[in-house]
Amino acid sequence: MTASELPGTVIPPAAAAEPVPARWAPRRVALVGLFVLLLVSLAGRTGFTFWEPPFDGTVRYDDVRALGGAYWPMNLYLGGPGYAISWVAAGVFFVLLARGRAGVLNLAGALLAGIGGILFALTITAQVLPFAYAADPEVLPEAEGRQLFDVLNAHLDRLLPAIIGTQVAIAVGVLLVLVGTLISKTMPRGLSITGIAYVVVFVGLPAESLGAGVVAVGYLLQVTLVAAVGWFGLRAGLGRH
Repeated sequence: MTASELPGTVIPPAAAAEPVPARWAPRRVALVGLFVLLLVSLAGRTGFTFWEPPFDGTVRYDDVRALGGAYWPMNLYLGGPGYAISWVAAGVFFVLLARGRAGVLNLAGALLAGIGGILFALTITAQVLPFAYAADPEVLPEAEGRQLFDVLNAHLDRLLPAIIGTQVAIAVGVLLVLVGTLISKTMPRGLSITGIAYVVVFVGLPAESLGAGVVAVGYLLQVTLVAAVGWFGLRAGLGRH
C-alpha cells in the first residue's frame, strides 16, 4: 500500500508550493526600483551641475539674477535631493557587494558615502538660500543685493570645512568599497582598479588646477562609476536569491 492509499493521508498539491521567483518578487522589484532611482538621481544632479553657473569660489550676482526665480527651486528640488538620494541609494548597493572579511570595507564605505552625501547635499542647498534672496529684486534692491553678495562671498570660507569634509568622506567611502570589491572579487577587477585610480587622481589634485573641461569630464566619470558599481550591486542582490 502506497502513502497515497493510507487512510487520512493528505498529499499537498505541487501547485500549493509558492514558486521561488514569486516569493522574492517584492525584493526584486525593490532593488530594481532603487537602481532606477539611482540612475534618475544621477541624471538629475548631472543636469543640475551643468545648468548652474560654474563655481570658482565666488557666487556672482549677475549669474544668479540671470536665472531668475529658478535658482532656489532648482537647488531645493533637484540639486540637493539629487546628491542625497544618489549617495544613499549607492550606499545600499555598496552593502550588497559585501562578501567575506572584506565586506567590512563595503559596510564602512557605504556608511561614509551615505552620511557624507546627505550632509553635502544639505550644505550646498543651505549655502545658496541667502544668495537667492539677495538676487531677488522683490526682496532687495539691486544695489543692496550686490552689497549682500559681497558680504556673503567674504564669508564663504566658513562653509569650506563642511563642504570639503563631506567630499572627503564620500571619496574615502567609495575608495573603501572599491578596495573591498577588489579583494572579494564582487566586481570585475578592471572596474575596481579603474575606480580606485579615478578616486586617487581626482581627489588628490585640486580642481582649480585641472581646468573646467577636465573637471566636467571628471564629474561625468564619477557619475558613470557610481552607476556601474550600482549595477553590479544590483546583480549581486538579485543573484543571492
